[in-house]
Amino acid sequence: MLTVLEKVDLLQHAEIFSEVRTESLARVASIAQEVDFGPLKALFNENEAAEAMFVLVEGEVVLTRLGRDRNRLSAFQVAGALAVLADQAHTETAVASRPTQALRIGRQDFYEAIAEDVNIARGILRALVRMVSG
Repeated sequence: MLTVLEKVDLLQHAEIFSEVRTESLARVASIAQEVDFGPLKALFNENEAAEAMFVLVEGEVVLTRLGRDRNRLSAFQVAGALAVLADQAHTETAVASRPTQALRIGRQDFYEAIAEDVNIARGILRALVRMVSG
């Protein structure tokens, strides 16, 4: 079982959380739950309500859309973040291609964390702007 400090360290390696202050990221780490997925186990499905995002700790996840492989994610990458942030359904299906461990961050808990600490949202926005501007 990971400590909050270990979860903070893992989250800091995820690009979307890389601009969030450590003390604010501790709030996110406190709501992140460790989950394991066996091969071919879905994290979420296309057109399904976005109830959580997943920060991969180890393993691999394949993202598909309309039955076609679109991307592969590995350690420190995040699945489902944009759907959670936009409060929309997932546009892709995410399936573990091999044993995978992740941190699950539930949508409602995440929104509450942002409401309590605006620096979480600020850091994510800075990271998103950096990611889009390349």
